[in-house]
Amino acid sequence: MRRVVGLCAVVALAVVVLASLGCDGATRLEDDDNGASVTLVTGDAIELVLTSNPTTGYSWSAAEVPACLEQDGEPEYDSDAPPGMMGAGGEDTWRFVAVEPGVGTLRLEYTRPWESDEEAPVEVYEVEVTVE
Repeated sequence: MRRVVGLCAVVALAVVVLASLGCDGATRLEDDDNGASVTLVTGDAIELVLTSNPTTGYSWSAAEVPACLEQDGEPEYDSDAPPGMMGAGGEDTWRFVAVEPGVGTLRLEYTRPWESDEEAPVEVYEVEVTVE
């Protein structure tokens, strides 16, 4: 019986650790992690999953990417809304890979791309990144 309880505790811990990672082991950050600091090792990936609603005209853009990171592909949009439902939002997933040691701020801005550069972003998402 003691063995089963111990095994359950190990499995529960593994689930908690894996839940904090993306499906392929990437460090996953969401809206609530704005302002967080992360430490990566060269080759590690970081995923930012941010609330988005393209029907409003707003979209996330990478305003500042430190030299220690490189964007991995284009952001992917996903929504749980039923097909054809107008105005429903979803999430944008951005992925970056640690390419060299360094420190910097990863900054994304939620703006309408056609508006003047003088318009302040509606939202700003920042993460302090250290790559060892």
